[in-house]
Amino acid sequence: MPVATVSVPGTTSGVGRAAAAFDEFCRRQSVPADARWRFQVALDEILSNIVRHGFRGRDGTIALTFAHDGRIVSVEVVDAAPAFDPRQAPAPDTTSPLEARRPGGLGIKFAQDLLDELSYERRGDENHLRLAWHVRPGAAGAASRTTDGNQ
Repeated sequence: MPVATVSVPGTTSGVGRAAAAFDEFCRRQSVPADARWRFQVALDEILSNIVRHGFRGRDGTIALTFAHDGRIVSVEVVDAAPAFDPRQAPAPDTTSPLEARRPGGLGIKFAQDLLDELSYERRGDENHLRLAWHVRPGAAGAASRTTDGNQ
């Protein structure tokens, strides 16, 4: 199974570097575009939360391992921020008027809704978050194609 690992700083620019590394992995492994966009949205939300709420301006590193076996695309995210299991976060309020809502929670919900699996484990001083999506037969084109079909 093809696997790639990258470590990025726990900063906004690190989030961008992680996205670029995932794009490159997808291109090399012909990950379907349907999986690619789902992970890009989920990773942006999750990594941004780690930077903003986990590290809170402190130095930190985020390690990502990308894998694709033809049937499942997965990403493991590891960080040493304080323990946080996103599955235990309260569900966001989506019924009140916007001005009455407390901010937060939608990014985690997006990630959960976009992917088939979001699992968490605390190992020692590290958060381990695994994201996975099962490739559907006939999933939207190879990763090298854009939404308009151009290469």
